[in-house]
Amino acid sequence: MTLQETVKRNLNLTIFSVLTIFLIFIGTIVFINVGSWLFVSDPIPAKLDVILTFAGENVRVTYSRELVSKNPGSYWILSDYRDGYARLLRKSNYDMSKVIVIDTCQSTFSEINALNTWLKHYQSGTAMPEKPLSIGLVSSPYHMRRINLMINKQFKKSPNKFYYLPVPLERYNWSRSMFKKWWKSESISKVVYSEIQKIFYFLVISHNS
Repeated sequence: MTLQETVKRNLNLTIFSVLTIFLIFIGTIVFINVGSWLFVSDPIPAKLDVILTFAGENVRVTYSRELVSKNPGSYWILSDYRDGYARLLRKSNYDMSKVIVIDTCQSTFSEINALNTWLKHYQSGTAMPEKPLSIGLVSSPYHMRRINLMINKQFKKSPNKFYYLPVPLERYNWSRSMFKKWWKSESISKVVYSEIQKIFYFLVISHNS
């Protein structure tokens, strides 16, 4: 092997080693921060016109109900599996006049599509259909990044203002620090892995659509 070939070979090995170390470094940073990255949260606005509750744990409904009580006159869109929570609301004599129950959704994106359909129908029937609405989105904290990506895709040109209002972490007996070290908790790591898989799947599907 000539001196020139040796120098070239060593240079290639050095470049490969540096790239490998760089990728490992970046991968480690992404791995450590992915739990916190899932969080998207806005301050609760002074007024909400619509509140959408994504299907899931009872704590989502409870928190949404609190938001509705602070925003009298707002519409509450409740994604509800087999009318379970809505039935309990009716039993407790809750005023259902502004509650819209959706029990046909099979995924988060189908819930967002249902919101889009309802908004088009509602706003087209108002005196000022172009007037922006303030819309609160309620789900679990780890769910919000995926919701954010889907909202950005579905409502690119919408004048409506969306607020990401996750259920407070303490209601799940979780904390921010637990998500900063998400790999140390079996329950939280399961949630993080599941969400990342779903986000990856959504990004692949949306890229090809």
